[in-house]
Amino acid sequence: MKAIIMAGGKGTRLSPMKPFLEVCGKPMIQRVYDIAHKFAETVFIATVPSNPVYIEIVKTFNNVILTSGKGYEFDVIEAINRVGFPVLVFPSDTPFIPDRAIYTLLACQRDICTLFSRGKYVGISFWRKFGDDYEDVAIDYEISNVNTKEDLEKINKSCI
Repeated sequence: MKAIIMAGGKGTRLSPMKPFLEVCGKPMIQRVYDIAHKFAETVFIATVPSNPVYIEIVKTFNNVILTSGKGYEFDVIEAINRVGFPVLVFPSDTPFIPDRAIYTLLACQRDICTLFSRGKYVGISFWRKFGDDYEDVAIDYEISNVNTKEDLEKINKSCI
């Protein structure tokens, strides 16, 4: 099993350094990496050379994949083409992902399984192969996504 953490965004809503912003004393991307590494032997970070955090990513992580930056969905496909199947895909801005959410996702038997948290896609998916056989895997608890300053403040308050 492999995992890819998508970290190629421009950070226009919060900060270009978003993956490295601290949540409860640890960079968000490191929190996601730690979760991904529980389920995958190899964890890759997908980014673009023009990303403001590109240098930090290369200095911090060994397995870096460069994508074209055409958009999240295109970059996911591009990254998966590079690493192969089966693969878990995580965004870099979901710092608290319960293990049970990943176990639920891995239990899905479709080609492509996407986590659906309280009616919202959170960008976490499991790919066995490319195809039209997909499923939204619903969970009834929230997985927080940090997109704004308010999101960051709210999630950091949960640490206290």
